Amino acid sequence: MSLRGAGRRRVLALGLGVALPTVLLAVGWWLASLREQAGLAREHEASRRQTAERVAAAVREGLEELRRREDARPFYLYNHFYSPPEVLALGDAVAVSPLAADPDDPRILGHFQVDPGGRVRTPYPVDDDHPGSPRADQILAVATTPAFAPLRAQSFGEPAPDTRLAQADLRPRDQDAPLTTNIGQLSNRAYQDLAAQTNDPEPQQAPQQQQAARPRKQVPITSRNQVSWEAIQSQQMRNVPLAQANDAAPLFEQSAAQQLLDPIPAQQTSDNLSNRPGRKAQARAPTQARQQPQPPQQAAPSQPSAPLPASIAAGMPQGTEVDYTPMAYLTLGDALVLQRVVSHAETGSVQGVLLDRAYLVDTWLPAVAARHAPAGELPRVVVDADACADPQAVSEHLPGVWLCFAAPAAPPDHLAFQAGALLGLIVIVGVGVVVVARAARRADELSAQKTAFVSAVSHELRTPLTTLRMHAELLQEGLVAPGSLATIHDDLVRESVRLSRLVENVLAVSQLEEGRRVLDLRPGDLAALIREVALGQARHIASKGFTVELDLPDELRCRFDAQAIEQIVVNLLDNALKYAAESDDRRLRVALLAQPGRAVLHVQDRGPGIPVSDRERVFQRFVRVQRASTAHTPGTGLGLSLVRDLARAHGGDAHARARPGGGADIEVWLPRELS
Repeated sequence: MSLRGAGRRRVLALGLGVALPTVLLAVGWWLASLREQAGLAREHEASRRQTAERVAAAVREGLEELRRREDARPFYLYNHFYSPPEVLALGDAVAVSPLAADPDDPRILGHFQVDPGGRVRTPYPVDDDHPGSPRADQILAVATTPAFAPLRAQSFGEPAPDTRLAQADLRPRDQDAPLTTNIGQLSNRAYQDLAAQTNDPEPQQAPQQQQAARPRKQVPITSRNQVSWEAIQSQQMRNVPLAQANDAAPLFEQSAAQQLLDPIPAQQTSDNLSNRPGRKAQARAPTQARQQPQPPQQAAPSQPSAPLPASIAAGMPQGTEVDYTPMAYLTLGDALVLQRVVSHAETGSVQGVLLDRAYLVDTWLPAVAARHAPAGELPRVVVDADACADPQAVSEHLPGVWLCFAAPAAPPDHLAFQAGALLGLIVIVGVGVVVVARAARRADELSAQKTAFVSAVSHELRTPLTTLRMHAELLQEGLVAPGSLATIHDDLVRESVRLSRLVENVLAVSQLEEGRRVLDLRPGDLAALIREVALGQARHIASKGFTVELDLPDELRCRFDAQAIEQIVVNLLDNALKYAAESDDRRLRVALLAQPGRAVLHVQDRGPGIPVSDRERVFQRFVRVQRASTAHTPGTGLGLSLVRDLARAHGGDAHARARPGGGADIEVWLPRELS
């Protein structure tokens, strides 16, 4: 137990002194690698966020530039015809609105105006001669959908008369109509009169007389008055009849119309760009918007006209202010619009710019991202946030549109190599510890076996030497009676043979271990040699009270080393005598069988037999089956080990089996090659 304990302590010391530091160093290296990978991932994440912020800032700037440009447009450009203020002094000049043509900005689908009563019109030509353009039809189809109902509800005041071109003269009540709904009619009438004057078949009157006779269509000069959305809301509330005020109030406080009347200022930078799917942005309450009103836009007022002749200026207003709210972005369903309210004389119209969301998402946003994203980090623009591991919002004006970055190109091979190296190192250390532990355990076992062998050999040597010395002293002193001389002589011979056999076994094992034992294989009769050895041991067997039964063929030829076969038979018989000493059946059986390609020798007894768990161990050196009945049986544990070693040296082997009926059966087989 002390040797085993010392071996365990050595293994534990080895594990703590070598394996543990190695494993700790390897784990530290692995953790450092993981930290390095985490740092690279954080750097990549920060780079992606910076890229997303740059792209989002560029998108905000682009949309803000578009908002400022549209915000600067005078309201009368939303009519097909208009009278340029800078040339009114020269006469009734009429021009076609630049908005009547296809937009020069591909982000814009078109412009529209919603008048009181919900009528939607566009600056594109729609009259008896122009029943409608495809762009006008497209804009009207979108602006009249239910999704635009809250936006249409922002207009207020008395519904305007039919704004299409009419052949009849303007009625007097039209002269007093609000500019937001009537200035288009004035321009249309001026255009018709100008066209009629150009095509007049009787131009006999002088130009001055024609100008004096022609009724003046007073298209007023307007100036911009920037107002807040709260002021427009107040105007709208004042124009709601008292009977409808209570019904209308919830609309402004709770419905989508209130959100339209109090939009998020376009210039304000949003802090919600980092919103992720599943985190819906909190809608700004109207009170919050009123607490942070947008600064008034410094809109450029209309250019004043040149001084007019007194005859013209006398019948024409000198200037009229029109209230403008700032343009603001608004999402209605799948549509994105820029919208404002222009009002005059307690009547307000909604003017809007319908943006091409498909073009923004498919063309404009990828182009902006390509210009502002560094090489190797170009994100994709997607509308499905689930397709990205870490989507980044593009703009608060484009909800549901995300920047999708490619997965980081982490070094999986490097990480896999590190993991493999760490695992391999741990496995090597573990295998090394196991091997050393087994070696230490084997060394302890060998040490214990050698200790047992030394003890057994000492006992085995002491017993015959003691007998020999005692008998020799008796003979020397003449104390042996003449009748006892034969017994004394037999004891001397028997103990000498026993001592000689022990020495031969030890020498044979030593020679086999060192490779100095070379067998002299010669063809011969194996059956005859076994019979001779067994009969030579008959007297010794009989002295132990046993008999031997031989079951041998007349002749069995094979190649063998005679001295080795003699040692095999003697050790097998000696082993049977030792362990069957307490058996009632004191017969030993020696049998030799001829089988295809080999000769099989059996030495059987009727002793207690060998347990199944020990049938291989008994062939190891210094191993003996531990039994209470055989604890004091002499032996060194070398006999069966030597039998197997000699059999294998011949090319055969040895095995232990149970004898039918009880007892042990040691089988040794040798090859029968004669050449």
